[in-house]
Amino acid sequence: MQFKEISGETKYFEHEMNKNNSRPKKEPGKNGSELESLNMELFQTCKAVSVLAKNLDKEKDELEQRVNSTIFSKVMPIIDKLLAEKRAEEFWPEISSMAEYLKSITTKSRLHLETVSLLTDREMKIAALVKKKMSNKEIARVMCVALETVEAHRRNIRKKLKIQNSNHKLSEYLATVLGNEIRDRQ
Repeated sequence: MQFKEISGETKYFEHEMNKNNSRPKKEPGKNGSELESLNMELFQTCKAVSVLAKNLDKEKDELEQRVNSTIFSKVMPIIDKLLAEKRAEEFWPEISSMAEYLKSITTKSRLHLETVSLLTDREMKIAALVKKKMSNKEIARVMCVALETVEAHRRNIRKKLKIQNSNHKLSEYLATVLGNEIRDRQ
């Protein structure tokens, strides 16, 4: 509703400006007072738009805070429990990558966001498990894929993150880039 009011005011000022430009030129004294009046209205409108923008920013920040708070206080503990549940082991890759995606929504880290956007869904699942220091064999078993597939994905992850020819340990690098662990599995 507020946007309609701004839009209506903008149209009003455009109409007034067009009307003012199409009028025959008057004597400088008369035209000056009209311009001064329009300038004052324009100034007041700019102030109102500025206040509206500040209010929208404040509402956006409050909404972000509520989303972050809900994810970390309500959703992440559920994810922690699922990751600790041995019966849910077959879903650990999906649960771990879901946790990383949720973190990417709530983080302000540019490096974290870039990492999540670079990797495919499968690579994110493997990266989340590598970050938890699972071995290639464990990852292959949990994801029901060949060991060579895990190794190939690890190479691709290193290549995409531009650490393929470095001494960085992938699990430590991912822990740094993607943030703290959820909680280690029991």
